Amino acid sequence: MNILEKICHQKIIDVTKKKTKIDYEKKIKIQKRRKFLDKLLINNKDKFNLIAEIKRASPSRGEICKKFELNEIALDYAEAGASCLSILTEENFFLGKLEYLSFVRNIVDLPLLRKDFIIDEWQIYESYFFGADCILLILAIIDDNQASRFYEVAKDLNLDVIVEIHNYDELQRALKLKVECIGINNRNLKTLKINLDTFKKLSKKIPKNIIKLCESGIKNNTQVRRFSKEGADGFLVGESLMVSNNIKKQTEELIKK
Repeated sequence: MNILEKICHQKIIDVTKKKTKIDYEKKIKIQKRRKFLDKLLINNKDKFNLIAEIKRASPSRGEICKKFELNEIALDYAEAGASCLSILTEENFFLGKLEYLSFVRNIVDLPLLRKDFIIDEWQIYESYFFGADCILLILAIIDDNQASRFYEVAKDLNLDVIVEIHNYDELQRALKLKVECIGINNRNLKTLKINLDTFKKLSKKIPKNIIKLCESGIKNNTQVRRFSKEGADGFLVGESLMVSNNIKKQTEELIKK
């Protein structure tokens, strides 16, 4: 069983337990959300569009942020000029918490992405309840019927959606969904290995009207400039920022034009 299968196996167990206890669909009232994707359409003269990720740990490196001060991290990202925030909520492998979403929502006014492994429609309502403005749908872990249904549910809740792909087959599946935003992950979720050429190869085949995000393996401004020239409208970066001793300064340097 590879790491992605382990994560999803545990997620199924966790969701199955939780969904019998709480019906979030009945708890929520549909309201306007912060426009996540709109922030990524802004062409800022001074900085590149960044989805800065709050990420405490990872399967490949374990705990990556020893001094995890959620309040300070969120404010540092916002003050450094991040367009949006991504909050990892998976508990077992990334040490995240759903409560981080609602906590951060009260601190900054940036749109929030719930970064997790969504394998059940119930999680989308859960995401809304805790304050997400956008969700991530990873095509590697759901089939076409699920992807279509999950996308529809999210849009009905006024949530934006990033559809994440890793290869050409997943790209074709994403395009059939008529999505607004595709995230190209340079990391192979099954092996955790990174190939920075993944974005370049796949982004060429994505229509111009779709927002293209570059994810994983981004460590410096030189790479950001390279991927921007290759068509990236925004960048999702977490690990290289979270390990920094000065998150605000590191973020500023990463996204400056």
